[in-house]
Amino acid sequence: MESKSLIEKAHSALHLRLLSLQQRIVNHHAGTVIVIGGGDRLAASELANQLTEWLDSRLVRICAPDTSLPENKLRPFLWPYWNLAPAQGRITIIVGDWTTRSVVASINGELKGDALRARVKSIKNFEDTLVANGIAMAKVWIDTPEKTLKKRLSEAEDTDAEGWVVSARDLLIGKKKNHQHVKTIRTTSSGKGLPWKVINGSDSKRRNLVAGKYIADQLNSGLRRKITKVSKPSNRPRGLLESATAHPVLDKKDYSQQIAKLQWRLGRLSRIAAKRGISTLVVLEGVDAAGKGGVIRRLASKLDAAHYHVHPIPAPTPEEKSRHYLWRFWVRIPPYGHMAIFDRSWYGRVIVERVEGFCRTDEWARAYSEINDFEARQAEVGSIVLKFWIHISKEEQLRRFHEREKSPHKRHKMTKEDYRNRKKWDDNQRAAEDMIVRTDTPHAPWIVIPGNDKRYARVAVLKALCRALADRLD
Repeated sequence: MESKSLIEKAHSALHLRLLSLQQRIVNHHAGTVIVIGGGDRLAASELANQLTEWLDSRLVRICAPDTSLPENKLRPFLWPYWNLAPAQGRITIIVGDWTTRSVVASINGELKGDALRARVKSIKNFEDTLVANGIAMAKVWIDTPEKTLKKRLSEAEDTDAEGWVVSARDLLIGKKKNHQHVKTIRTTSSGKGLPWKVINGSDSKRRNLVAGKYIADQLNSGLRRKITKVSKPSNRPRGLLESATAHPVLDKKDYSQQIAKLQWRLGRLSRIAAKRGISTLVVLEGVDAAGKGGVIRRLASKLDAAHYHVHPIPAPTPEEKSRHYLWRFWVRIPPYGHMAIFDRSWYGRVIVERVEGFCRTDEWARAYSEINDFEARQAEVGSIVLKFWIHISKEEQLRRFHEREKSPHKRHKMTKEDYRNRKKWDDNQRAAEDMIVRTDTPHAPWIVIPGNDKRYARVAVLKALCRALADRLD
């Protein structure tokens, strides 16, 4: 056993090492996540507080998501953790993590079978996604003996600190009979190269020292880790959108009759979905002037304003650029029973960012699987995910541009970028074809809508959305 003075010297050396490491994190513009899990909430809190003392606390955020809050209970399991994804140069310390919550749910019988396997896979994909996009991560699991936890609870009885010092969760995870089960989930849910460091939590000074050294080692390795390259997709499809060039036309009378009926039907179905707690994500993509705005106005006409939100997605802000590209979409995920309509979406990663060179080839190539996983998490909790590509011809786009320039009500929509983008028409169409083929899944299908005739496109989108809602509600 080290003497008190030796431990204090070790703490002082670790303090300097972590400060130096933090400066490297800032200089590298790296986001960092430190996860403290296990069955000892007191020890986890003490370790988190100690880390903020060793580090420059101005750049550190401690997060302990309260899973009982409505905003967390009414969204997918990983929603609060994506919200906490750190910005570049920042450190997030998470207490009450995704693995510990899953362990407790499993021991309680709330998570088992296919649901448990799906949860384990989603956690692994989540960790791999963060690391693949340059976030350094270290995970410490505090394993305090059951005897120590019971003694601590006994000492805290009849005080207002009892429930905080030791919780029912702590006692559950600490039981010897659950150790193997806990270990299995902890191991199988870990991302590649992201093992949990298991530390005895009984001796606070030694616990903090061992944890701090491990965290420093892991983050140092994370900063040196080379991002795994993903090859550019081969055998890319061709002609998918060209096959949608037959553009049917709907006359004004038929359009007026159909649109009114569909809007009322959509309003009724959406209210039933709201009562049943079914969320809907509607994604609208297409080239400039494809008519997405007109479709959205018809979609929203008879919806309950309290239960839907339209998200027009512009270029990312500096805050959004400093985080994982999916972060700004996770924070917009609707609560159960609500509808989110995205005017452009996370698919900018594999179209605009790809074509304009705003991200590397390996980054947009990796994004297909990341997006599929993101959408799978929404479908996993029963959300409806529908994606529409509104296809118009190059000639029709030019006609609409000229029409906008002549209209005082539409002139503001036109920019020099619109004409510049036309020069990359073929590149954008190729990227869209790749996107549709590689992210068209049973739980989040793509629907290509012929859009040269605006009336036909609006009716087609409403029909598809009503059909999807009706199928789910039957």
